[in-house]
Amino acid sequence: MEKLIMEEVAFKVLSETQDVIKVDNFVRQVIDFTNNSEITYEDVRESIFKFMFYRFIKVENTSAEENYICKEQNFYQAKKLGSVGSWLKEKQV
Repeated sequence: MEKLIMEEVAFKVLSETQDVIKVDNFVRQVIDFTNNSEITYEDVRESIFKFMFYRFIKVENTSAEENYICKEQNFYQAKKLGSVGSWLKEKQV
């Protein structure tokens, strides 16, 4: 799946989740949302890394085995604009 499209799909799923979600649950939700068996854990993981770079999320480790995604302010700005692409365009200006 094209990278920006994958980011938008992951963003849409993240938009519909709680403010805090387990990383593994999020990955499963993205894969289930797309109904696409070609999407891998690595594809979603790459989007998670990009979201961390954009400061949409931070990943917190609350125990040895569980990591949680926590939404940050940039995520809410992008959600208000409607997409990752819109947020990136605004930041370039």
